[in-house]
Amino acid sequence: MRLAFTNFSIKSPTGKKSGRFFLALFLGIFLFLAHPMLCQAGFASSTPFTGASWELVGEYPILGSNGAVQSVCATEDYIICIENFNDLTTEPDVVSAYYKNDTDADGNPVTQYSLAHQVRDADFAHANGMAYNPVTHEILVSGYSSPDASNYGCIFRLDPDTLEQKERIQLSTSYNILGIDYLPSTGGYLIQTDADGGYGFKLLDASLQVVDDWGTYPFDFYMENFQDLCVSGDLFFIFPLTMHLGIGNFIQTYSLSQKTLLADDTVDFGFSDDITIDEPEDLCETNPGEFIAIVNVKKADGGRYVQFYRTRVPYLFTVSTSAAEHGSVSEGGEVSRGEEKTVSYTADEGFRLAKLSVDGLYLPVTEYPDSYTFSDIQKDHTLAVTFEPVPTATPTPTATPTETPAITQTPEPAVSKAPASSTVSFSSVASHFAAFWKSTVHAASWFRHLASAGASLFARIRKADPVFLAMPFVLLVLILLFVLRLRYVRRIRRERSRKALERRRRTYEELVREITEDPKDEEVSIDELLLTIDELQKEEQKNT
Repeated sequence: MRLAFTNFSIKSPTGKKSGRFFLALFLGIFLFLAHPMLCQAGFASSTPFTGASWELVGEYPILGSNGAVQSVCATEDYIICIENFNDLTTEPDVVSAYYKNDTDADGNPVTQYSLAHQVRDADFAHANGMAYNPVTHEILVSGYSSPDASNYGCIFRLDPDTLEQKERIQLSTSYNILGIDYLPSTGGYLIQTDADGGYGFKLLDASLQVVDDWGTYPFDFYMENFQDLCVSGDLFFIFPLTMHLGIGNFIQTYSLSQKTLLADDTVDFGFSDDITIDEPEDLCETNPGEFIAIVNVKKADGGRYVQFYRTRVPYLFTVSTSAAEHGSVSEGGEVSRGEEKTVSYTADEGFRLAKLSVDGLYLPVTEYPDSYTFSDIQKDHTLAVTFEPVPTATPTPTATPTETPAITQTPEPAVSKAPASSTVSFSSVASHFAAFWKSTVHAASWFRHLASAGASLFARIRKADPVFLAMPFVLLVLILLFVLRLRYVRRIRRERSRKALERRRRTYEELVREITEDPKDEEVSIDELLLTIDELQKEEQKNT
């Protein structure tokens, strides 16, 4: 998108270009963007799963004799999976919820990744994909293949609390849906579909209408069938189906903005020697940069299980800092997962630390008088400090006969005599003047805060998404529209005042003519004339 401004200028009422307006506009946009905010973290690279290591964190039996766990998603408290109980029938599938954290929704301690509850009361076709929408608090399941032809092109709504099926919706009769995931940036969804000679991706809005069709991607090498997809930021990830091909397992990384495949990395889960068959099915992001992959395995003894594997990929988190006037704070920035970041702050002369806020919580300033350290960083953080003047002790004057000699005054009626207890303290005046002088001198610290905010701004712009980069242009347009509206209103008012002034002048000319032509009404006409002149003067002042 290209913006062009031609022959555009804003002038003051005197007709001169107002440089002050553009200065105020620039400062407004700058301060708006430089205002402290929590910046979005992101992957350390565009191929986060390259060389990733996986840890087995859970193993659970598959219930159906022909069953397989097909999809997974994560809510605030649970990891939810669907086992396709029997792909050859329409028997009810198994929906299971596992604890995502080491505490439940009420804060009670639980075993992380252990089974919380399980339901089997509805068929979800093949249940090839799942997506959790935190805004509507519901799960969408992509059915994909099914012995029931009416399930073609369908998705199912699932209640994440009761694990019960709520609704079946047919999106299309011309394509089937393999994978699905929620897009926080738009409130819609990304789906993967089948296509003639390949596969495709489509963007849906919140009402499940197609808003962007990426076309057909041709099959290449082993890429002829796929599992579910997982979206994180500008990237999304897919396990292509490679079981029985003897080439190992892979994970593909795609870019949403570029609409292209970025990487095709091999995956080594480190399976135990007793596993004879494995099939990675799906993965979900449980925390920023932390993923759980579900893998169906068959062991040498014939047992069939679904295994949970966890990995934490290289991830950058942001520490944002801000300081009020009368002090400074060190810059924040990006920090890799697990590292620490120390933020120091200093009050100007005559001031001290008043409040310390870390992630929105106030901490005792006596415990962190000049710095705070974020350790083992696993999320974004914010730190804000404010300062206050150092209290100064005001001396209490003590009057003694030697310090305050008696003064004899001649009574004068015109002069009010001050009460005997009224005393002028030079030290009090000096202390007030000193405080005023300090506040004036330290006004220069504002420029240091401005420079610090600018540095933080450019750091955010360097990795900001298009929505953030569009914010200054949106603000600029709003300000320009507001200014143009003010100019329009002023012009309308001036036009009304001009017309009123013309009417007064015509009245004035008529009165002068009447006085000249009819001297009998001279007294009344002169009063009206004076009144008209007064109104003319007021109207001219108002117009000015």
